Amino acid sequence: MSKSLSQKPVCFFDTETTGLEPGRQEIIEAAIIRINPDGDRVVFSTKIKPARLSEASPKALEINGYTEEAWANAPAFADVADSIVEMLKGAVIVGHNVPFDMGFLEAELKIHGRKTFGHHKVDTMTLAYEHLAPLGLESLALDKIRDHLGWSKDGAHTALFDAETCERLYNLLARAGWVTRLRIKLARRFGRAVA
Repeated sequence: MSKSLSQKPVCFFDTETTGLEPGRQEIIEAAIIRINPDGDRVVFSTKIKPARLSEASPKALEINGYTEEAWANAPAFADVADSIVEMLKGAVIVGHNVPFDMGFLEAELKIHGRKTFGHHKVDTMTLAYEHLAPLGLESLALDKIRDHLGWSKDGAHTALFDAETCERLYNLLARAGWVTRLRIKLARRFGRAVA
């Protein structure tokens, strides 16, 4: 008998990539924060040595802070694929533009001869549009959301920091009602970060 959806683990998932084209470009960093039904929190984060660096977008590498030195000891995707799959197994996956991250993961799994898998997914971009656009948010980019909520951007464009921001955003906005919106509006009015 399968678990009900509310009894499944929730995984906050983020990747950093060498561009925008799954299959041609690749994941160079991945982070997963898994919250099990008992409240146990497990964190997995790794850099991944690129195998197709010649296909990389220089702009993407700059945004993600890629340097050969920083990735010198990073494992290959094949060496971390099982860990990533195991962390996501049986979970509801939450991400900011989650189809992007999952598209890259599924492309890499396919390249490495591994099965892809279906998951229930929640996209925090949708939550931000629903709850923050009425409060003046003009862009669904994660950095713009951080600005809107008064949250720090130190560490932005690293997979773990972005996964943590995604978790924080989900916890703020999932099942949010007018009280949460009022809290956000007041915090913005008085120049405070939203707790």
